[in-house]
Amino acid sequence: MPKTGIVDGGDILASIKKEGGSYEAVGHGTSCKISTSTSFRERRTKDTNGKERYPDETDTQISVESLTLYDGFSYYDLKAIQLAGVAVSVKYAPKVEEAGDKYEEGEFYIESLERSDAVAEDSTMSVTFSQKAKPEIKTAPSA
Repeated sequence: MPKTGIVDGGDILASIKKEGGSYEAVGHGTSCKISTSTSFRERRTKDTNGKERYPDETDTQISVESLTLYDGFSYYDLKAIQLAGVAVSVKYAPKVEEAGDKYEEGEFYIESLERSDAVAEDSTMSVTFSQKAKPEIKTAPSA
């Protein structure tokens, strides 16, 4: 049965598909964000007596802030993916999916990757994924 009520942000993860098909979270995430925007184009015609706006393209980005790991999807793994210019399958979903839960999944490029290493603090990194194609809204299947 899908979850109900208010979403706890700590329950949401951005994960990358590994070889073999399973997903692994990006680092030890401290925050993640998904953003979708739509660009519009304007048309002026004699029939409409003015301008009209029509949706043109949508763009989705996923941003993740996390602690930097030595294992898992490390900074260097993400950097190699970025430099190779290949898309990865990213899933934005609850940590524990229950049947009926909604999530987003799609192919994304790494647009930006940043790492911060301050004295006497945990190393952190941030990564931004930009869509290759429109992501899909999916529903977790029944067990």
